[in-house]
Amino acid sequence: MKRILVAVFALALAFGSSAQKTLSLQSADEVARLWDNSTAQYSNHEHRDEKWHKKECLCQTSSCELFIFKARGKNTGAAVAIFPGGSYTRLHLGVSFARWLASQGITAAIVKYRLPNYGRHNATIEDAEGAVRYLRTRTDLGINPAKVGVSGSSAGGHLSSWVSNSMPDGEKPAFAILHYPWIDLANGRSTAEANALRQLLGKQYTINDALELSTHTMVTSTTPPTLLFLCHDDSTVLSTSSTKYYKALIQHGVKASLHIYPSGGHSLNKHTSEHRSAIIDWLKWLKIIEKQ
Repeated sequence: MKRILVAVFALALAFGSSAQKTLSLQSADEVARLWDNSTAQYSNHEHRDEKWHKKECLCQTSSCELFIFKARGKNTGAAVAIFPGGSYTRLHLGVSFARWLASQGITAAIVKYRLPNYGRHNATIEDAEGAVRYLRTRTDLGINPAKVGVSGSSAGGHLSSWVSNSMPDGEKPAFAILHYPWIDLANGRSTAEANALRQLLGKQYTINDALELSTHTMVTSTTPPTLLFLCHDDSTVLSTSSTKYYKALIQHGVKASLHIYPSGGHSLNKHTSEHRSAIIDWLKWLKIIEKQ
């Protein structure tokens, strides 16, 4: 980690005081920088400095980094790329979930991805796919390349489901864990969904644009096994968004499980214990981690 941070600091000095400021999560065990707008294939054309919106909440992202929390205790060989939510306008990092995964012997990597910035979503999906591919190379952390999955909440759930279908067969994640994901982009009703659509597709998007990136329309028989969590009273993303994805998974013969809690809104804070137990049970059922 020290070598990575030194390299980043040296790069900043090389560009002088006008260099664009990027930020990292210092509480992670390791920070792995993949690229920024000047080195990636695609750019989100974000020219402002990255900044913290609130604690553990980043905005104006222009680089892709993985904040890695190493597996503790018995390493299961599994790893999860976590894509934060935030209506595609900011990233709520969700460090507590990453730390819990690590405590279960699962390497967790929170992905600081480049926000789409009014239609530049090629950069966003480039970061998501790159994160999955990168984690497969980290066998030095005890990661089994065949056990790298994805997880995300809300807009991060959309990105997790998107990368579950966008990557070529044979490269897709081993599994996906989606928390109250935004799936059906064409039938949203909330202000948050409207804002996210403008960020993802640009200010002049069409209904066909929204349908094209609605991930329940992307599902095939090679979509990875998926676990979904949501609350019935979610007023930010309709519960039918998740159920459409679940239905598509079942229709294509993909292993899937859906947990709907009666209350809790756009969050699982009321159901932390049940939620985490269900994840472990499901990963054991998939034989991603061993039964004890």
